[in-house]
Amino acid sequence: MLGALACLLALPAAAASLEAPGADFKVEIVATSTAPGRTDYLLTFPSAARSPWPANDTVWAHLSVPDSAREKPGPAVLVLPVMAAPNVWIETRFVDRFVADGLVTMWIEMPTQFNRRPHPSMPSGQVFLARTTGQLARNFRQSVSDARRAFGVLAARPEVDAKRVGLFGISLGAIVASVAWSVDSRPAAGVFVMGGADFPGIALNGSLSGPFVRKMGLEAGELRTAWTGLDPLDYKRENAGKRALLINVNSDTVIPRANALRLKEAFPDSRQIWLPLGHYTSILHLLWLPRSVSRRFQEAL
Repeated sequence: MLGALACLLALPAAAASLEAPGADFKVEIVATSTAPGRTDYLLTFPSAARSPWPANDTVWAHLSVPDSAREKPGPAVLVLPVMAAPNVWIETRFVDRFVADGLVTMWIEMPTQFNRRPHPSMPSGQVFLARTTGQLARNFRQSVSDARRAFGVLAARPEVDAKRVGLFGISLGAIVASVAWSVDSRPAAGVFVMGGADFPGIALNGSLSGPFVRKMGLEAGELRTAWTGLDPLDYKRENAGKRALLINVNSDTVIPRANALRLKEAFPDSRQIWLPLGHYTSILHLLWLPRSVSRRFQEAL
């Protein structure tokens, strides 16, 4: 049984079905609201994967359409949030900036977050860091497949030019976004903030994940076997020519510097910039960073 599981997890991404574009599913509009200059929609659609928790298998997507986008299809950005945060205060700073600058923007709740919690009493995102290597890999795989499905939902909107859609992620959202772009040719641009590659190395050595991984007894060899086909380093040839913008911070212990540099290695034509402060203190960069990232997307899209 364990040998069969290891073989399954070792399949390359294409064979492991990280959500091939074109799947048939229904998107529902749960709520609509308006604000000056924009219309916001709450959408739901089924996850491309199945987990042990029924509530987790519905993706909740928050779509914001600027009034200017109703004139003709234009550029858009899919946002993948920080994991295990109690809110999306950080992501909202970027979403609001993108929308104000005319970009159709959608962010999705990641597996076990917010409405997708296995039980209402559980903190958002808590069970993503699973107690077994197999479940952790399945949670991550679901994140990537959900991101790819969400990208298709966003690109299909009448307000969106499907050839002008970018990916934006922060922390674990940046890691997921980098994998999604590695296995998907549709994104036209990517900006990854405080991301990294070689996820097993991040899990073992990061200050947030490392203590948990060691406590659960998850071993490096098992993690690397499970992550075959789930890391942008596995797709360096496919990523050639993809000009991602990588934004990292000098004193990050959650995403170690070595892993941030490996993300640059995975996207050889990317540009990597380093900012002062650490993973949490970098919140001070929100005073200027959303505008800068928005400008990057406007230029790239």
